[in-house]
Amino acid sequence: MKILLLTTCICNDENIKDLKRLILSINSVRNIQFVHYVLLQSADGYSEECLLGLASNYTLITISQSHIVSLSKARNKLIKEVNSRYSLNDFDFVSCPDDDCWYPEGFWNSFNELQALSRFELFYTQFSSAPSISPFTSNEHNSSNLIRYASSNTTFYASKVFNEVGLFDENFGVGAKNNGGEDLDFAIKASLISKVIFFMNSAAIGHRDPLPEFRYKYFQGSFAVLNNHKLKSTALYYHYLRKLMVGIFYYSQRKIKFADFKVIK
Repeated sequence: MKILLLTTCICNDENIKDLKRLILSINSVRNIQFVHYVLLQSADGYSEECLLGLASNYTLITISQSHIVSLSKARNKLIKEVNSRYSLNDFDFVSCPDDDCWYPEGFWNSFNELQALSRFELFYTQFSSAPSISPFTSNEHNSSNLIRYASSNTTFYASKVFNEVGLFDENFGVGAKNNGGEDLDFAIKASLISKVIFFMNSAAIGHRDPLPEFRYKYFQGSFAVLNNHKLKSTALYYHYLRKLMVGIFYYSQRKIKFADFKVIK
């Protein structure tokens, strides 16, 4: 199996430390071929060599820039860099792990085994600061789980699906006009064209635990995404209405502004 990973990192000492943990977790995997592109932003004063030396067992390609762009723009830059050297069809799966994500021992072997059995084109799971690899159980995919759990760290796309979706919508994402939502937008688009989708209801990926009290910060982006897709299925329309109710609650608590209900283009 050949896997393409795309990671962005805004350079500071803490983020570089986290990125090294991710690289080492990939480097420890055997029997899977990885190509890992990393975009280092605000990279002045940070050496690529300290990262490249950690990847003795796989292909790590770093790109540095002195400025910072939105997350969706950063990922699109990486996709274009990949296309200048490879074809996406050279890979089996593509994922976009954050710099503070990591893969626990055994994850990739289990992923490989499950894919051989299920032949999924889109796979997603959960994350935790204390991930564990439990026996893969039944497929628990539904639209609610996709919208709740599909994230850059936990979602894996068959290359043909990733290629068909294309680029991330640069109207969404951290640092974009609509804060957040870029992963949800991409996952929804991919789900509409994937023949087999598998959700493993287990915290199989390493990442800091989510902070529910700060979810309102990403309301604008995720609401805008659901607004864009609401007419594509009954389930998506339901989730749009549900998100609208959540937004009304946030607004009543003065956590968001009325302007956050508008899609900025």
